[in-house]
Amino acid sequence: MNNKNRSIYIIDALRTPIGKLYGGLSHIRPDDLAALLIQEITKNNKLIKSSIDAVLLGCSNQAGEDNRNVARMSSILAGLPYNTNAITYNSLCTSGIDAILGAIRRLALGEGDLYLAGGVESMSRSPLITSKIDKSTEDSLIGWRFVNPKINSVFAPLSMPETAELLANQYQVNRQLQDDYAYQSRIKYQKALERKIWSEEIIPIENNRGQLLKKDEQHRILPMNLLQKLPKLVKSGNCISSGNAARIGDGAAILALASEQYLLKNQIKPLAKIHAWATGACHPNNMSLSAVTAGKKALDKAGLKPNELDWIEMSESFAVQAIVCTRELNLDPKKVNPNGGALTIGNPISVNSARMVVSLVRTMSRNASIKKGMITSCAGLGTGSALILEKV
Repeated sequence: MNNKNRSIYIIDALRTPIGKLYGGLSHIRPDDLAALLIQEITKNNKLIKSSIDAVLLGCSNQAGEDNRNVARMSSILAGLPYNTNAITYNSLCTSGIDAILGAIRRLALGEGDLYLAGGVESMSRSPLITSKIDKSTEDSLIGWRFVNPKINSVFAPLSMPETAELLANQYQVNRQLQDDYAYQSRIKYQKALERKIWSEEIIPIENNRGQLLKKDEQHRILPMNLLQKLPKLVKSGNCISSGNAARIGDGAAILALASEQYLLKNQIKPLAKIHAWATGACHPNNMSLSAVTAGKKALDKAGLKPNELDWIEMSESFAVQAIVCTRELNLDPKKVNPNGGALTIGNPISVNSARMVVSLVRTMSRNASIKKGMITSCAGLGTGSALILEKV
């Protein structure tokens, strides 16, 4: 059963290039980065600034320049009216898609007719933070900080690489399989790059050297013999390495979502239609499997079988994550991340899930054979979100 009351459409979808850590986008504050995208997207499809009901952005750090409701700061910096509402979401890696789902729910309920939603992250600019109580200092870049000592009585607070190592052991996915997946992800991305696929969704941005950054900064082909030699990320582990784990970085991805009434009133042709969505959760140490839980729920709500999907954008924080989730969802591996994923694009924490939505929307708009597609994403602490789109 479809979980919506009104028809909901995506009318634009754009993103920045994904910059590497301390790389080409590190000179741009996160609120400025999102503002650049908002300004660009409001130029398109007769988007009238005064018509936007709210800007919803995911951002998982929120300890530095991205504090104090970065969605609100970005919308003001972009020149949107002061009466445009704005909300910031934080669910770690699913922050971007959860912001999009927030817009979808508002549209489904008739709360508004036009929303901007997505994610922004500048991991390069994440600060060191100091407790005023015990003066302890933590790096807010990634992972646990100021861990509650009581948490160990509930579960072991594993790092993300440790959860991936655990997953690999549970499902017997060896390093060779993971390195091969990582290699193929880079090859698929390279082929899409040569076909100029990515240029349709990326807006060029001036980098820290005054040059236009027109493509994702992290991608490069790593030969198998090099991948196999890269160091492990878990001291006691066997397979999670810097080559089969996604690298962090900077970026933003934003979509414009609208009601059918808005489309008709403004004579806008949409890029895709919302079909179904879902969220799910699992044990924090099995966090990758939350993408499976959410994906199964979304398929059930849509009344679809896995083989009825034409394209799937899947979390690729780790190669093992994509391998196991593909198996558990009974998906055709050829339909999962056909143009590559975060392993080569990069994984700014809250951005990648929104980036996957942008990529699927653009794929559906140019490819007549892609009728239905799904995005499914997991996050640290074991929460996941999924979204199914259909061709208009």
